[in-house]
Amino acid sequence: MTNSTKIYIASAAAAFIAVVIMVSALSAGRREEKLRQAVETAKQNAVKAESTARELELRAAEHKQKIEYLEDSLSALRLIAVKQDEELKQIENTTNTARDNVSRARAVRSLESTTAELCAKLAALGHPCE
Repeated sequence: MTNSTKIYIASAAAAFIAVVIMVSALSAGRREEKLRQAVETAKQNAVKAESTARELELRAAEHKQKIEYLEDSLSALRLIAVKQDEELKQIENTTNTARDNVSRARAVRSLESTTAELCAKLAALGHPCE
């Protein structure tokens, strides 16, 4: 092998190595760009997810407040219902007593009295008729 052949072989090897390095560099650049795009997309998705999470947390807090308000209203309504039940029982007792009194009053015979008899009875008690 002559020196010129060795130089051609070395030049060809150097050119081959240079081509491999350039292809590797281009490939690495493409991969890096794809990774950058993936990172940027992930960041955008994270921002969207975070804002959505904040909105959902606000809605959940509003719902929690509404639930607490409705529970308070419900307990107040329960107290009112208990009081009204007690009042209804008292009214029912009063009504039953009144019905019993009416039934007893209807059962009693009415006595026919004359005015003269009543005046005589009142006079006997010290209250004469006028």
